[in-house]
Amino acid sequence: MKELLTRVCEATGLAEAAALPAIGHVLQFMRDHAPASDVAKLVDKIPDANQATAAAAATSDAGVTAAIGAVKGLFGFGHMDMNVLAGKLGNLGLSEKQTRALLKEVFAYAESLIGKDGVAKITDAMPHLSGFMASAEARP
Repeated sequence: MKELLTRVCEATGLAEAAALPAIGHVLQFMRDHAPASDVAKLVDKIPDANQATAAAAATSDAGVTAAIGAVKGLFGFGHMDMNVLAGKLGNLGLSEKQTRALLKEVFAYAESLIGKDGVAKITDAMPHLSGFMASAEARP
C-alpha cells in the first residue's frame, strides 16, 4: 500500500490522510462493479489494501450516496454509480483533475501487479469508469 499511496500523493498533491480513503473508495468501487475474482486477484496483491477500504468506510459522503442511489433507483441510470464515486472523492476534497490522476495511478499500479489483461477484465466491467477516464484523457 505504501508504494501506491506514495504514487497517488505525488500525482494528486493530496496528503496521505485524504489519499488513503480515496484509494479505498476506488477499490471498493471495483469490488462493487467488477467480477469479484478479478478484483480479488488485484486486492490480494496490494499489501494492506484493507487499510484503504477501512479508511474509505470511515469517511462520510454527506448523503451523496443515498441521494444518487435514489435517483438511480427511479431512473436506472448506470452512470450514476460513477457519480457516486465522484461524489465520495469530492467530499474528500479531490478535484476532477485529482480524481483523474488518482484513477490513473491506481490502474497503472494495478497493471504492474496483474498485467494489462487483468486490468482490462476489471475495467471492461465498468464502462462508465472507463468512459470517464477516456474522456478525461481526451481533454486538453
